[in-house]
Amino acid sequence: MKVEVYRRSRISTRSLLKGTGYIAIGTIVFTLIALWLFDLRARDIRISGRESTSQMMADGIAIAIQDDVIARNFAQLESRLRQAISDPQVLSIMVADFDGVVLSEMQRDTLTGEIKPTYSYKKTTAPSAEESVDSNNLSTTRWLALKAGVPIGGLKLEITSKLIDDKLIDLRRDVSIALLGACLILFASIGLVLRRTHSLIRVEEALMDGKSEALEKIAFNDHLTGLPNRLLLLDRIGQAIVFSDRSGKNFVLCFMDLNGFKLINDNYGHDIGDLVLKEVATRLKDSVRASDTVARIGGDEFVLLLVEGVDGDGFEIVLDRVKKSIHQPIRLLSGNILQVGISIGVTTYPIDHSSPSDMLKHADQAMYQAKRSKEDKFRIYKP
Repeated sequence: MKVEVYRRSRISTRSLLKGTGYIAIGTIVFTLIALWLFDLRARDIRISGRESTSQMMADGIAIAIQDDVIARNFAQLESRLRQAISDPQVLSIMVADFDGVVLSEMQRDTLTGEIKPTYSYKKTTAPSAEESVDSNNLSTTRWLALKAGVPIGGLKLEITSKLIDDKLIDLRRDVSIALLGACLILFASIGLVLRRTHSLIRVEEALMDGKSEALEKIAFNDHLTGLPNRLLLLDRIGQAIVFSDRSGKNFVLCFMDLNGFKLINDNYGHDIGDLVLKEVATRLKDSVRASDTVARIGGDEFVLLLVEGVDGDGFEIVLDRVKKSIHQPIRLLSGNILQVGISIGVTTYPIDHSSPSDMLKHADQAMYQAKRSKEDKFRIYKP
């Protein structure tokens, strides 16, 4: 018989801890995914804005230089391109004629910001499409075909993001790092709290188990001798009945009362009386098998439940051994020698086919018959 204490609360507390852990992990994962999606969206918006800007710039420059390309006015063409690249967003700009001969080219040094014209031109190959755009995370390059009724050349423009865009990207990165750091700190804090709480729960469970065992011992064991008490004895008698009905084997219930114990209590006091009871309990346990039960049900009353080797006169051999053991003198530290006797009443199952409590009463009745007879023999209950 096992006493279960706070089992449901333990399960719910552990479930709460697991749920909190899952929420913490989910929060980190959600934050990482959100930051990743936000980064993708910000990159798309940045590139889309840069492509729109490059288109407007290319269209404006194409209109401005159209006549210069037709007239091969290189000085004016270079002046217009220098004016266009003065915008810090423009990295390079090149104009070529219909045959792919570069007419003018300007580039910005990304480190110093210095504008450098290129004079050693080489032939270039224009894309087949009238307009094309190529973007990466840093820059956008747009090719625009120049026309004046007929194709006259092409314009290649490379731009980068605005300074404000870079600042916003840096700010987004700093905010993302701070947010991620806060999530990691939160996750670490929750982890420490969960670990500490788990340790406290384990301590609490250990205490609960200890209390459960203590409650079980108090509920089912005699406080003085540690033997099973009446409640546990009745339960074991019930188990013996079930086993006997299934196996066909009988068992014996013996009710015992000490003779001369009252005189010891009166003459030596209750402390010595308790010592005698403990010694009797030890001798009884040593006289029976481990599968048998020795119980104290109050005062100087003990009960034996013999479940093995009780066929025929087998239980009589056990009772003779018990009587001899109990009759042995008890030596006190003071040098005094005490001695008690024992009266035994017996009932057997299934001859006495009764409930556990009734069998205990019947064995008690047989014990009183043995006590009244004043003979050193046990008495058997007869239904």
